[in-house]
Amino acid sequence: MKTSKLASCPRRLFSALMLSFLLLGCDNSATTPHESARLKQRQPASRSEGHPPDNPQQITTEEAVRLAQAKFDAYLPKICSSHDAGLDGREAFTGDFTGDGVADVAIYFVLVPKEGGNTIVGQGLTLYKNTGTGVEVMAGFEPNYLFGFNRIAEGKIVIERIAYAESDAHCCPSIREEKTLTIEGTRVY
Repeated sequence: MKTSKLASCPRRLFSALMLSFLLLGCDNSATTPHESARLKQRQPASRSEGHPPDNPQQITTEEAVRLAQAKFDAYLPKICSSHDAGLDGREAFTGDFTGDGVADVAIYFVLVPKEGGNTIVGQGLTLYKNTGTGVEVMAGFEPNYLFGFNRIAEGKIVIERIAYAESDAHCCPSIREEKTLTIEGTRVY
């Protein structure tokens, strides 16, 4: 049975009216300034996501990363000269690994020969404690094995230790083992 265009018109009109009521019902522009402020207060800002801290004198996570990278860059020539190498790459990771509820900074770096090439001659982590008003160098981690940074979770730094099986090609180590780092003072292992 076919419906005429005229019979479907009331359905369209009803649908359009319902849609407009829904859209008008979702308009929050009539909220008073006091209500808006109260609603914003109920939504907690996470420092680890880079939102401004409660205390205006405290730095954001992004600022902590910038400060840590500046300290890393200042110390980088000493790292490179001790390995006779150059920096191939670095990446900053954030998360609370000191247990104080503030996102700290870990900078993962990879070193290659000065002359070039794709051999990794060194890699490591430099850990920076976010004091809330700046960052302080906590420790460095340069193991004698290959590793990849995995995550910072539940107050711990987790890496992936990488090793070669007897039959692996030089490009492709196949043994991967998750390892949680222990931080004791200025030592990381």
